[in-house]
Amino acid sequence: MGRKKSYDRAELVEKAMEIFRDHGFAGTSADMLAKGLGVNRYGLYSEFGSKQGLFDAAIKRYDEVVVERNFGPLESADAGINEIRALIKFFGAAGEGPASGRGCLLCNTAVEFGPDDPGGAGFVQRYFKRLSNAFSTALRNAKDNGQLRHSVDPRKEADFFTSSILGMFVMLRAKAPPKTLKRTADAAIEHLEQLLS
Repeated sequence: MGRKKSYDRAELVEKAMEIFRDHGFAGTSADMLAKGLGVNRYGLYSEFGSKQGLFDAAIKRYDEVVVERNFGPLESADAGINEIRALIKFFGAAGEGPASGRGCLLCNTAVEFGPDDPGGAGFVQRYFKRLSNAFSTALRNAKDNGQLRHSVDPRKEADFFTSSILGMFVMLRAKAPPKTLKRTADAAIEHLEQLLS
């Protein structure tokens, strides 16, 4: 009869998510994980199979919890200009918060590995598409409601705002001065205002 687990899997994934966010995949050793999670390496590999298996679980959890929390309002069926503006302002103010020096786990993974996350599960590409689609839907709603100029292309502008937010995440990771992030957000909002009819 096997020994009963002395840990909660979901709790391990949550903790691992924070460790990977701080140190990246390559910068996180098995020893760091075992120490940070409070389990031995045997238990870690028994539960997740490998460091890669734990990383994939952490990214999945980050997408389900953190990305959903931050981008959920923008993904709502009736999202529009107010949701875009609020999101940009939120990240523009993040330079003085807990995300400074940490950024976004998925964006960090894209910077570390390029277009494909190391496990090949496609998390990074789905994330970029998710953000762009959320902006596109909100802009399309605004255009349908007569809030945007007729010449505005929602898909083109969605790519611009997605790039702007991802750039802000890189700046957060690099601990850019808070005033720099705020100016970036202000410029993005000014661009948004220029699209209005």
